[in-house]
Amino acid sequence: MSAIINYPEWWDKTVTVYNKYEDETTHQITWYRHVVTGCFWQDVGNKLKMGETILEGNQLICRIRESASYLNKYAWTNSEDKNSFFTLGLQDILILGDVDDEIDEYTSGKRATDVIAKYKQITGVLEIESVSDDTGPGRCNPHYRVRGI
Repeated sequence: MSAIINYPEWWDKTVTVYNKYEDETTHQITWYRHVVTGCFWQDVGNKLKMGETILEGNQLICRIRESASYLNKYAWTNSEDKNSFFTLGLQDILILGDVDDEIDEYTSGKRATDVIAKYKQITGVLEIESVSDDTGPGRCNPHYRVRGI
């Protein structure tokens, strides 16, 4: 019997995950798109004081509910069916909302940097800097925590 998990009501966001894959033989880069619902998204302002200098910046946090469609980066990279699963790792991108842009590193206007620039103006974009797998026994809200800028 599986336990019923009650996520907080503010875990109501949809995010689009773009996973980057580079073929180790050809070095061809392919991006895989996945839409994930029931997420938490937060923009956190940070300040760092160094002597008389204050540096300000924002960090984004996204929490994604535990999912049977998730594979860790190693398993996803070695999967034959990357379209059926998503992963979270460095160089991957999360965009707040359900977006259908195609990322193609070989076409001007469709590169990852183009898509990031577009959505920084419209909604929120998170370029992954760290991932924590907060799933497993004893967790009341099992999830994957992602931080980035």
